[in-house]
Amino acid sequence: MKKYPPGTFVPFLEYFPELFERETRKVTLSEEMFGLAAGLYFLIESYCVDKNCDCRKVMINVVPKDEDLYCSNTIGFGWEDEKFYTKWVGDEISGAQMVGAYLEPGSINTDRSQKYLELVKNSLRDPHYVKLIKKHYKRFKKLL
Repeated sequence: MKKYPPGTFVPFLEYFPELFERETRKVTLSEEMFGLAAGLYFLIESYCVDKNCDCRKVMINVVPKDEDLYCSNTIGFGWEDEKFYTKWVGDEISGAQMVGAYLEPGSINTDRSQKYLELVKNSLRDPHYVKLIKKHYKRFKKLL
């Protein structure tokens, strides 16, 4: 594994490219929804490379088919409760903000930020997708 600065989040597919077709969440909108055009959207997961970090979160980039990954907004998703994140970061306000899906502070914001957030929130209503995210988190951390 490459060396990254602490706190860096790296796409899951960088280390598990063989899982792209089978385990990357793809959302097909057959018509306009959430203010987004009909089309195919990939939800690209990234995880923290710090082996001593147990943040239990994922960063998700929404990437419309045929668009550049790095022009995407980043959606954070923490699956633990507010108590966990408050203890983890040592701050009640930040801890509360890390629960569920949210626009990642400091990420690129575009006119699609809120629209992508709604798309991701809708996808996270599927318990199988949340289970897959947790599985990917464990697999990624095990690799470290």
